[in-house]
Amino acid sequence: MIIYLLLALVNGILIGLCRALNGRLSQSKGPFIASFYNHIVGTLILTLLLGALITLSIWGEFQVSLPTSLAWEEIPWFAYFGGVIGALYVAINSHILTRIGALKAALLVISGQMLTSVAFELFELSHSASITSTLTQALPQACGVALIILGVYSSNRSWHKQQN
Repeated sequence: MIIYLLLALVNGILIGLCRALNGRLSQSKGPFIASFYNHIVGTLILTLLLGALITLSIWGEFQVSLPTSLAWEEIPWFAYFGGVIGALYVAINSHILTRIGALKAALLVISGQMLTSVAFELFELSHSASITSTLTQALPQACGVALIILGVYSSNRSWHKQQN
């Protein structure tokens, strides 16, 4: 279990680094070109990595589970929109990072992720648990998101007052 917690932490560090790098690229090239470069380079690296893993799998050095079929009908059509959302995320984040700063951008992005998670939890729990159990589990999470957003809003107001 600890390995998954560490991987999640490393993933968060990589996302923070990615935001900073894309924000810098966005300053020079614009948010959509930065997003384009980000995804082209990512596609090339993942293609090379997948090729290396398949090669190691063929030699018996590594186990890669490849799909047995490429049947498109097995996957719901909306599942493919993750890539579109990911591309928009990178472009929007590259654009806002240079305008509101890394900390506020990160806090608001995380708040949006938490709100989405709370909504999914509520939806899932509403089908399997009582309403009391659902609210008991979701209320602290929603309060945490509200506090983060309130803190960002408050710091933004005090910063504007100091500037005037």
